[in-house]
Amino acid sequence: MTVTTAKLVEPLPPITLPQHEILEGTPNAGGQFTAATPDEQVTAGFWSCDVGRYEFAFDYDEFVYIIRGAVTVTVHGTGVVHVLEDGDTALFPQGVTTTWEITRPVTKYFVARAGR
Repeated sequence: MTVTTAKLVEPLPPITLPQHEILEGTPNAGGQFTAATPDEQVTAGFWSCDVGRYEFAFDYDEFVYIIRGAVTVTVHGTGVVHVLEDGDTALFPQGVTTTWEITRPVTKYFVARAGR
């Protein structure tokens, strides 16, 4: 068995969000995977994104910890709104579609479990 550790190193390597996810703004997104189980069913890492509105359809379960930033997340189909800021956590279950309105650039740590 191997123990994996990671530190947030900024800026994160740039990533490209799919165009259909960008509703408003310029993402300037970054991301870095920091760990994975041997079967790659669970992964973890850091993700960042600038101010804007983005749509995310989760085809996996994702736990997030907001390191810094502010985002208002609206759940499609229910209209439920969650405001996440520095130090907050959330679980986005597989199958949920959300709109993220990032009002202050977000950096999060995530743990994702592959779809069942």
